[in-house]
Amino acid sequence: MSHKSSVAILSSLFRPENDARPTLLLGAGASFTSGIPLAGESVRRLAKQVFAERELGGRVPVDQIKPSEWMNWLRNHEWFLPGDDSLAENFPLIIEHLLQPEAYRRKLLLELTSNKGDIGTGYHALADLVLRGLAGTVMTTNFDLCLPKALAEKQPHIRHVAEVNRSENDFNEFSLFAKAQIVWLHGKAEQYTDRNLIEETKTLDAVLLERLRPLLDATPLVVMGYRGAEDSIMKSLLGDENQKFRQGVYWCTRGSEALHPNVEALKKRLGRNFRRLDISGFDEAVGDLNLELAGIQRFAQPITSQENQEYDDLICEGAVWADVDADLALSTLRRYCEKLERGSLSAAELKPLMREIGLLRKDPEGNELPSNGCVLLFGRQPERFFPHSVLTATVSNKKRTVFQGNLIKQYNDALNWLETKDVNPEIKVKGKQKHVSRLAYPERALIELLVNMIVHRDYEAHQPSTINVEDNYSITFTNPAIMSPRSKVRLATDENGAFDPVPEFSDLRNRSLCDVFFGISAMERAGTGLSDALSLCTDAGGSSLFAFPPGAERFVGKLFRPGASAGSAAVSIDKRPIGTYTLNTLVFSALPQCITKLNIDGGWADLKSKAALTEAGPFVFESRSGLLWTFLDPVLASSIFGGVLKGEHEEVSLATADEDPIIHKKIAWLMRKHFEGYLRSFEEDGLIIEKTKKGFPAKRAYFKSKGQKNRTIVYDSPLRKGIRRGVVKKRGDEGQPWFECEGFGYEIVRFGEGWGVRIKPFYMFTKKDGQSPLPGYLRTKRATRRIRFDRNTNVDSDFVFWGRFLSRGQQTISIGDSHVQDLILEGSFFMADVTEEGLLSDDSSAEDRRPA
Repeated sequence: MSHKSSVAILSSLFRPENDARPTLLLGAGASFTSGIPLAGESVRRLAKQVFAERELGGRVPVDQIKPSEWMNWLRNHEWFLPGDDSLAENFPLIIEHLLQPEAYRRKLLLELTSNKGDIGTGYHALADLVLRGLAGTVMTTNFDLCLPKALAEKQPHIRHVAEVNRSENDFNEFSLFAKAQIVWLHGKAEQYTDRNLIEETKTLDAVLLERLRPLLDATPLVVMGYRGAEDSIMKSLLGDENQKFRQGVYWCTRGSEALHPNVEALKKRLGRNFRRLDISGFDEAVGDLNLELAGIQRFAQPITSQENQEYDDLICEGAVWADVDADLALSTLRRYCEKLERGSLSAAELKPLMREIGLLRKDPEGNELPSNGCVLLFGRQPERFFPHSVLTATVSNKKRTVFQGNLIKQYNDALNWLETKDVNPEIKVKGKQKHVSRLAYPERALIELLVNMIVHRDYEAHQPSTINVEDNYSITFTNPAIMSPRSKVRLATDENGAFDPVPEFSDLRNRSLCDVFFGISAMERAGTGLSDALSLCTDAGGSSLFAFPPGAERFVGKLFRPGASAGSAAVSIDKRPIGTYTLNTLVFSALPQCITKLNIDGGWADLKSKAALTEAGPFVFESRSGLLWTFLDPVLASSIFGGVLKGEHEEVSLATADEDPIIHKKIAWLMRKHFEGYLRSFEEDGLIIEKTKKGFPAKRAYFKSKGQKNRTIVYDSPLRKGIRRGVVKKRGDEGQPWFECEGFGYEIVRFGEGWGVRIKPFYMFTKKDGQSPLPGYLRTKRATRRIRFDRNTNVDSDFVFWGRFLSRGQQTISIGDSHVQDLILEGSFFMADVTEEGLLSDDSSAEDRRPA
């Protein structure tokens, strides 16, 4: 059996459709690539060290001991089992006869099993499976800490890892249904409970066996990296005649290596319930298994109790699923899953994920309802439920701007406002010999306080959050919040409530909000936000103030005009010059994972007469090859096209697009047809798709005149409302009038590891009817003249207009239909922060910098 076939079998066991999650049994082979020696090598290392320390009194360093010295000494012991094939069998013997007393045994075993380098990739992949709920209980014969370290890296998203049998009678945390559980079969060396002596390796603790047997009866057992030598495992744990392993034992071996006699005996006893799987190694098998199951997760049952829940976790009174912007939730939580390396997220998996992270909850009657945090984050009109959850911004207590809507929208809109010249102008700062130009406030410091304001405010309070810019002086962020008991202990405040931030101290007020904002990379969990803001302002020549004013029930963060992360090894700040660039691409934030390929019996005539095309939505059909491509679910597609279907359907992963140009072309073609279907919904606004001479879409769209007159579109930007834009203008004299119409070309592009729609604005020049294009040579002449009046300053406003128009002012654009819910574009053009290192020389002013 090949490694690939073995991974396929393992994949079928770990899928969430199976009621029982597999139980894993790991041996020393699992830790080999993490630098932990196998039994035979352990015998060599231990014998060499004991010989150097006990026989030679430590006068000769261990690394200078010659093989002939320690090997000859070891063979002279009457208990030693000779022969290279039996070297591993000496492991319990050498521990019993040479590692005495217990403290010496503990010292050498801890040194032997200490991990001094990187943990093997297999353990990281196994931690991913545990995080996604596909694996739960891992039994191990090892003493090393590779597995606990790998699981610890997933905190706080794996909130607790139960450890069983660390010390004598340590079984309290054992559970048949634990989300993350390590069972130390042979105990732990740190607690002197390791079972390595000859008598100890004959059987396991009776109470431990009693706890484990129901688990082994109810779940498949997958064994990796274990050769099967110890009687404590093979006879005590797995050798009970009454243990039938009806869920199966899947014993993984490397290649065609021979099974240990103990394993052969187990195989003979279990018959068909025993399956040998050949793998390339533990790292390779678990790594490939994790890839095979990428994006698949087994979600925990929703928490129904409202008791002892934080406010953002409570059910939102009066809200239902229809009050949630599902497209925005899917788009945002896909980024969340990518950040946590949980794979991609489909529309079908959206609600299960929201249940797991507490955004959807059940009331006592069993109705599934959104939480307060869910409505705040993704609500269509959150102000209906939280009328005070707005953010107001002023400049010198004037020019008031109110940011409404859900928190994702407030965050984006407020971020744009903070970047305006009224708020953060460029100033000249005098140095010893010359001045430099820089922004009044470090951009990262503003972002830190904005995120802090959004995620840590008290949403039960009836006061809004506020930002006020005091011209030429400071900017103040204020939000409702009282100082928590934990903060009172950790933060030293003066009589005015002011305090200095404590690096790496974080007191989360709204854990659900923090969880999502962390998942979209808007914040970190290291507790360095305020410390970083303080450091950045100080480095820039300014200062900052943070306080909980006595009796005010609010938090105030203030930055005054004129870094590496404060104290955290896990978070850093890039201090290089950063430029923000807008690209003319709307990025897909959600995509189906596969495209369905059907073989059609017949041509277009058969398709139109025998298939329910009104239900099919956009698809691509090649009459010559008879192949049809669609984003529809395979089962639904087979039903719609059942009358003309020939053979079985085929699911083709979008990930194969980079390897197969044909697949790439079909995916791009199908995405474009969906996008064109969405554009047709703007016909009432006057936007039409240009046609070729043969009647096919020309990949361009433009506005037509309104009754042979000008056309104006009214839209809102993040900072202004009711903006009027003339998109069709009448030109020429009354004898030969023509129209100048705004439009754009579009194409589907591969964008990094995803896809996007590239938009290229242009002008269409039409005849006097305001719709029919002028001849090509006349359009070229007018386009050459028109381009003189366009400047780079208009580019940003063009992008803002087309983004707001095409998204209808929303944060996402769903171009799928009722059957394809995973086809969602971002509602604004892609923006990227690019380091401009090298663009500014040491002896030049920032005024001389030019964008790349």
